Amino acid sequence: MPEANDQKPQIDYPCRWEYKIIGTDEGAVREAVKACLPEALNQGSGDRPYELGFSRASNQGKYVSLVLAVEVQDGKERNTLFQVLGDRPEIKMVI
Repeated sequence: MPEANDQKPQIDYPCRWEYKIIGTDEGAVREAVKACLPEALNQGSGDRPYELGFSRASNQGKYVSLVLAVEVQDGKERNTLFQVLGDRPEIKMVI
């Protein structure tokens, strides 16, 4: 019998999903996110509303993190956006 920790959470789509995005240049990260949305959402139209807000900067100021909130239609779309964001050289990490 699997333990409760082994089960995947139930996600009801469509739903609002948040990605924490880390990079070194806030402006470049914002532009990268804007460029990724048409590729990953709405079959290329990219016209879905989203929020992209500043989260924090590292103590040394070398890295910034932003939070992207967007409604995803299904797991495939959620994962595609995660992958497309992570493939951008301006983005160092997506959580």
